[in-house]
Amino acid sequence: MTDLRYRLGVPFAAGAATALALGIYAGAHEPSYRSFVVPGFDGLASWKAAFTTTAFVLFVLQVGLGRWITGPAPTWGTDAHRLVGTVAFAVTIPVAFHCLWALGYQDHDWRVATHSLAGLVAYGLYVAKVISARSRLDRPAWALPVTGSLLGIAMLVVWWTSALHWYGGGGGA
Repeated sequence: MTDLRYRLGVPFAAGAATALALGIYAGAHEPSYRSFVVPGFDGLASWKAAFTTTAFVLFVLQVGLGRWITGPAPTWGTDAHRLVGTVAFAVTIPVAFHCLWALGYQDHDWRVATHSLAGLVAYGLYVAKVISARSRLDRPAWALPVTGSLLGIAMLVVWWTSALHWYGGGGGA
């Protein structure tokens, strides 16, 4: 039987390394300040807000599926949970790419600094959750729900400090 520190430490160390690597890249490279527009949207902020909102809604759906599959659920429930999570993650990639490449890590006000940090933490927690779920480590039963909940909080903060801010007329997503 492996030590609990190892069973939880490996996924969280990988997640921390991911967040740190993304943060180092975002802070060290010279931002391009170039934007790209996704067809069907009138500008950068509108597609970023739409994609972030879509990812957040999918995450809320995934939480519901996660709660459902902990009880007596059909086997397709687990597949649906994973699929929704994968799609939610995929929807965030263009947004994260733009944020990291074009803007870098920014901390000129509390909202932007919070958004930047929450985005890094969300990606780190995603890595930790996937490794924990897919590994053969004998993790405690509470590990996945706690990791998923922390990821949900990070995603809420990312959405709140970007898309909700933009939809509320605050500008910039």
